[in-house]
Amino acid sequence: MKSPVYSIQHLLKRKLNIYPVSISDKTDLQKDLGMTDWEKAYLLNAVEQNWHIHISDNDAANIANLGQLMAIVRQQYLPPKN
Repeated sequence: MKSPVYSIQHLLKRKLNIYPVSISDKTDLQKDLGMTDWEKAYLLNAVEQNWHIHISDNDAANIANLGQLMAIVRQQYLPPKN
């Protein structure tokens, strides 16, 4: 599996035509990427489909930056390390 950062950047480009020069954990979805509410919902849906996970409405409401989104992906998708 490609890293969540790479995959999310790819989803931004392919699904929403958003081409950030660089992204990091602190990249704010609204302030830095200019995403609207529907674009954020669309991205979260694409992330759910890509990784076969479910992001609850409560979690979705609290996602403001890519670090928070990637934390949910890692938590739900990646197996815990022993």
